[in-house]
Amino acid sequence: MRIASLLSAVFLMGGIAVAQAAAPLDACDRNAANPPDPDRITVGIEKKDIDLPKAIAACKAAVAAHPKEARFSYQLGRVLFYDNQVAPALASFQRAADLDYRQAKFMLGMLMTRKYDGVPQDECKVVQYWTAASEQHHFNAEVSLVRDTLRGRFKACPSAPTKEKMRAYLKDAEPQVDYLGRFLVEDLLVQFDGPAR
Repeated sequence: MRIASLLSAVFLMGGIAVAQAAAPLDACDRNAANPPDPDRITVGIEKKDIDLPKAIAACKAAVAAHPKEARFSYQLGRVLFYDNQVAPALASFQRAADLDYRQAKFMLGMLMTRKYDGVPQDECKVVQYWTAASEQHHFNAEVSLVRDTLRGRFKACPSAPTKEKMRAYLKDAEPQVDYLGRFLVEDLLVQFDGPAR
C-alpha cells in the first residue's frame, strides 16, 4: 500500500513528475559562492579571497555538468564579472535569472544601477529584475527597489511598485535584514507609516 501511495505521488496528468533537487555541493560552490546569496549552499567566499582562474574553471565545469542548475550559472557570472569578462558574465547571470534564481535577478538590476562599463543601462529593466526577485522574498531586492523608487529613480517606469506594494516588501524584508539594515528599513517605513510612537 505504501509503495502504491508513493507511486501515485509521482504521477501527474498521465506523466511522471520528477522533483528537481539542487545539485550537490561542488568545487564551484566552494570557490565562488557569494556570502549575501540567500540560496548558496555553503559558506560564501569574499571577493578578495577568490582565486579567479580556479573559480572560473570550477564553475564552467559545473555549468557544463549541470546546465539547469541556476546556482552554478549565477556563481560563474560572479567570478567572470570579477575577471572583467563583462559580456559572458551578464550572459551567465541572465541564464541563472531565466532559471528563476533570485540572486541573479537582483545582481542584474544592481549592475545596471551602478553603471559599470559594458553593462546596458535600462532603469525600467531594473524594476523588472528587482520586482521579480522581491516577489521571491529577496530582501536586498525588496529594500533596493523601495529605496530607489522613493528617490524617484523609476518615475518613468510604468511597472514601478505602488505604495502598498512597497510597504509590503519592506515588512517582508524587515525580519531578514541585519542590524544596520533594520535602520534603513525603519527609515523607509516611516514614509508609509509615520514615525514610531
